[in-house]
Amino acid sequence: MKVIVTGSEGFIGRALCESLNRSGVEIVRIDKVLGSDAADMERYLEGGDYDCVYHLAAAVDNPDIELIRKENIDTFMRVADACRRHGVKLVYASSASAYAPNTVSMYGISKRFDEMYAQVYCPSATGCRIHSAYGPNPRRGTLLWHLMNDASVRLWNHGRNKRCWTYIADVVEGLVYASASHRQLLNIVNADAIGTLEFSAMVTQKTHVEVVPVAERRAFDIAEEVVENGVFVVPLRYTMVPEGVSRMFSAKR
Repeated sequence: MKVIVTGSEGFIGRALCESLNRSGVEIVRIDKVLGSDAADMERYLEGGDYDCVYHLAAAVDNPDIELIRKENIDTFMRVADACRRHGVKLVYASSASAYAPNTVSMYGISKRFDEMYAQVYCPSATGCRIHSAYGPNPRRGTLLWHLMNDASVRLWNHGRNKRCWTYIADVVEGLVYASASHRQLLNIVNADAIGTLEFSAMVTQKTHVEVVPVAERRAFDIAEEVVENGVFVVPLRYTMVPEGVSRMFSAKR
C-alpha cells in the first residue's frame, strides 16, 4: 500500500506512521514542520498512485478563529476535493467536539463542517470522531502533557469534568479500520468516561506531580464528553484507562 498522512508529526500522526511503517506501508508524510502543506494535496495526488489519504492535520485549541477556518475548513475542502477527483479513499480525523452537545468553540464547529462537507462532496470519505486520545509523548498543552511536565497542575471544575479517554493504539487501529470502511462517519472511543481527577490520580502515581482541583471552570470547556449513539463505534477491545496509563509509562503502544 501507498498512503499519505497529513499532520504526520503530530501526536496521532506519529503513532499512525509508526504503525503503518511496521506493516510495510509506503508513507508520504505531509506536515508544516517538514515544510509541506496539506493544502497542496492536488499536487501530491497528481504525482503518485495512492490507496488512502489520512488527513490528520488541523489547528487545535487555538483562539485564532481565522486560523482555524483556514486550516480546518479551507484546507479540508481542498483535501476532500482532491481525493474525490483522483478517486483516493479519504480518512479524516473528526472529533468528539463535532457532536452538538460537545461543541463549545470554533474548533468543534470546524470539525462538524468537515463532516457535513465530506458527506455531500466526498461521499466515499470516512470521518473518525476521535475522543480524548492519550498515550506516550502527548501533544503539548494537553492535561496529560502538563501532568508529565509541570510541578503542579490545576484541575478545573474540581476535576469533575468527564472524558472518554481513548488510548493512542486504539485510535490508530480505528483509523486503519476506517480505510476499509464504507461508512461516512465512525466513533473511535473508549466510552467508559472518567473524571479528570481520577485520570490525573492514575498518572501522578508515576509522576508524583501535585494536582490542585479548583472550582473555576475553563472557557470553552464541557463538563462531560458525550458520545453520539447513532454513530457506529469501531469494534475494538478498547484499552481501559488503568491499563493504558501503565502501558504509557512502559513505553509500549
